Amino acid sequence: MLASPWRARRRGSCLDALPRGGRSCARLAGVAFALALAVSPGVAFAQAEALLDEGKSLMKRGKVAEACPKIEESYRLSPRSATLLALAMCHEKQGKVATAWSEYIDLGAAARKEGNKRLEADAKARGAKLELSLPRLTLSVPRAAVVEGLEVTLDGAPVDGALWGQARPIDPGQHKVSASAPGRKPWEKSVTIKRGERKTVAVPALAKDASAAAQPAPAAEAPAPAAPEKGSAGSGDGAAEPGKGAAGAARGAAAPEKGAVAAASGKGAAGPGKGAAGPGKAAAGPETDAPPAAPPAAEEQEPSSGSSPRHTGSFVIQAGVAGGALIGLMDSGSFGDLSAYSYSYNIPEGELIAPCDDEVCHASFDPAIGPFAGGEAFIGVALSEDLHLGARVLGGYRFGGGYLAVGGPTVSMRLGRLWLGLSGLVGPVAQQAKVTGIKGEIPSEVVHLNYGRSEVAVNAREGSLPESALVETLAFGGSVDVSLVLADLPSAGWTSGALLLSVSPTVMKGLDGWVFAAPASLGYRFY
Repeated sequence: MLASPWRARRRGSCLDALPRGGRSCARLAGVAFALALAVSPGVAFAQAEALLDEGKSLMKRGKVAEACPKIEESYRLSPRSATLLALAMCHEKQGKVATAWSEYIDLGAAARKEGNKRLEADAKARGAKLELSLPRLTLSVPRAAVVEGLEVTLDGAPVDGALWGQARPIDPGQHKVSASAPGRKPWEKSVTIKRGERKTVAVPALAKDASAAAQPAPAAEAPAPAAPEKGSAGSGDGAAEPGKGAAGAARGAAAPEKGAVAAASGKGAAGPGKGAAGPGKAAAGPETDAPPAAPPAAEEQEPSSGSSPRHTGSFVIQAGVAGGALIGLMDSGSFGDLSAYSYSYNIPEGELIAPCDDEVCHASFDPAIGPFAGGEAFIGVALSEDLHLGARVLGGYRFGGGYLAVGGPTVSMRLGRLWLGLSGLVGPVAQQAKVTGIKGEIPSEVVHLNYGRSEVAVNAREGSLPESALVETLAFGGSVDVSLVLADLPSAGWTSGALLLSVSPTVMKGLDGWVFAAPASLGYRFY
C-alpha cells in the first residue's frame, strides 16, 4: 500500500508536479531548450563537414555526379566560402559551366565581405576563365507573337519579359523552351547547346485553340432557390428575378437570400451552355446563345513566327574604324614622266644613248613603313547563326603619303567569343618612298655585249632625282581576321548585334614587290 503512491508520483509528468516544484521543472525545461539550441548547430556543422569530405573524396575518384549533390547539401547546412569553392569546382568538372561561373561570382562577393583578397582574386580569375566558354541562349519573342497572358519558360522556369531577347548564360546540354497563353495552343521546342556556343530560339505566334474557345466555363452546381427575396447582379446592375437571373441546368441557381451571383463587373452569370448577360440583362437560354465576343484586332491576325536576331538567311552588316601599319617592299615603279632621262648601252655599232619612257625605264625605291587610318566594312548573309559569308572592304590614308583601298570575298565563323575569318583582297596600294635611282632595260639581243646585264643605271644629273615619290601598285592577297566579341547585344530590334575588336594581318603581292599591313579595327556587326 505504501509503494503505490510512490510509483504514481514517479509516473506523473512535470506539469503534475508544477504546484509543488514549479521552479525546478521550469529550470529543467530551460536547460533542455538551451542544450537543444547549442547542440543543433553543432550537429548541422558536423553533418556538413562529413558531407563535404565525402564529396571531395568522390570528386577525387572522378565520381563527379555523386560528389556535387553532397557538397551542395553541405553548403546548405553550413554556408561557408570553402564549401562554395568546392561546389563551384565540382560543377565546373561536371560540365555545368554556367552554374559554376555564377557560383564563382557569389564566392568573390562573399570573399570580399570577409576581407579575403586572395580568395576573391582566385574566384575572379576562375570566373573570367569560364566566361570565355559560356554557352548563351537568347529567347527571341517578336512583337507579333506577344499576346495577353503569354508565358515563356525555360526548363519549366518562367522567363521574365524583360529578359526576352537577351543572351543568358546556360549550362551545356539539352533544354526545353515552351510558351503558353490563354486561348492559345501551347508550343515547345528542345534545343541542344554546346560549350561556347550561341543560339537563339524564336518563339512563334501561338495558334488559336478553337476547342478552348468553344468550351464554356462550367458553373458550380447549387440547389434551386427557395423563394429568394430579390436577385442581385454584382454591384446591383442587371438584377435578375427568380427564374430569369441565371439560366443554369436547374433554371436559375442562386445563393441563399440572393439571386444569381454574377461577376464583379455587374454582369449576369451564365450556367452551362448559356452565354453571359450584360448589365441589366438576363442570361440567354439554350435557344438564344450569345455569340462569343470578337477578339481584339491584334489577336485577329495570325502572324508568322518572328525571326531570330541571327536567323539563317538574314543580312549581316558591319562597319567600323580601322588603323595600323602599312609596310611596302616595292623596289621598283614609276613616279611620273621619265622622258627627261636617258641611258646608254653597247650595241654592235658602238654605244647607243636611248631615251627613257615608262616602258623601258623604272625607278627604284627603298622599303617604306608608315601608319594609316581609315575604316572597314562587311556586308553579307548569315548562312547559320555562327557562319557568315559576304564581302569585306578596307581602306585608309597613309600618314606621310599614300593610301590603301582593297576588298574581296570573306567568310567568318564564330567560335565562342571569337570570330575567325578569311578574306581574299585585291586593290591599289600606294606609299611615299625614297627614290634610290632609275634603271633602263637593255634589249635581250645585246645583253652579251653589256657584260650580261639586263639593265643599266640611267644617266641622271646630280640633284635631278626627287628625294621621294609616290609609288603605286595593284596588289593581290588575303588576310586572316580575328575578332573578339566585346559585347554581345542580341535583340528583336534593328540594333541586334555585337561590338567587335578585330585584327587582320594582311599579305599582298604587288606588280612590283610585296605589301604587308597590320590593321586593327573597332566595329559593330548588325545581325
